[in-house]
Amino acid sequence: MRSRWLLALTLIVFAGVLRPGPATAATLSEDERFWTAERMADAASVDADQYGPRRADTPVGTKNGTYFGGLPMVGTFFYDGKPFGGRETSCTGSVVHSRGKDLVLTAAHCAFGLKSATHPIFVPQYRHGSSAADQPSGVFEVKRIFVDPRYRQNTTEPVSDLDFAFARLAPNGRGKAENVTGSLTFTRASGYRHSPTVIGYPGDEDVNRRHQALRCDVTTSRLPGFRQMQMACGGFHGGVSGGPWITDYDSRTRTGKVIGNTGGYNGGGNDQNVDWITYSPLYAADAQALYDDAVAGTKDADIKRPPYVSGLGQLGQLG
Repeated sequence: MRSRWLLALTLIVFAGVLRPGPATAATLSEDERFWTAERMADAASVDADQYGPRRADTPVGTKNGTYFGGLPMVGTFFYDGKPFGGRETSCTGSVVHSRGKDLVLTAAHCAFGLKSATHPIFVPQYRHGSSAADQPSGVFEVKRIFVDPRYRQNTTEPVSDLDFAFARLAPNGRGKAENVTGSLTFTRASGYRHSPTVIGYPGDEDVNRRHQALRCDVTTSRLPGFRQMQMACGGFHGGVSGGPWITDYDSRTRTGKVIGNTGGYNGGGNDQNVDWITYSPLYAADAQALYDDAVAGTKDADIKRPPYVSGLGQLGQLG
């Protein structure tokens, strides 16, 4: 009996030695130390100053988005915001499948800030109130950004069709992003009518104090005169930019298709900036080319595109 008691005590002590303890300041990365729970909670959405809180009443019969726990591969970018007056900022993105297992899709108007920021990170399935080190999948440092060089920030011109971008991430202590979170397949869509689930992280504290993910199952149509989809659903305030438009999601395998991202005309919303009208570029040959560049790691100086042609021009075709 005594020998059994000593064996049990030995196993308890041994397990205590092997059990990992909580992260300490010495084991945290520079980004994990910088991004405290408070700093992430205080971050404003990238388009907060441009749009402000969208306050028009949702028309009768228009559905509203639903807050939920999020998807493993959809999350929030945070960066120091120097282009925005030194304030911490946020935007939405989603991990997309690639051979390097390190790509995130977002909007080009979000990526401009990421290119010049310090401490840029992507936080999959962001949890408000948790530090960077305590997020469900940890955080991933943004190493490189790919934006179509013809795109212009928050434009209302046809070149707004190019409001998509990719970020390449460094692995964290758990591995490469796609291996940790699962991924969506970047998918060129034919036509403008689809039935996706649109997800984003609204950043306006007045409507989303807990900074939760918002989702809406919608039917899309064409934004007239543009190679863009549009949808109607309330609750898509500033911060949802870059969020994925997903079809065929399988929660068991953590896979699906992404056919668009919130962005496009005026940064993704109409001229009145109401929260219930949202746009997305429709991916065609130019989007595929940018994805291929991001996968290959093409040098920015080598990314050359012909002059942008809207409508029925070379780049306006869906083939």
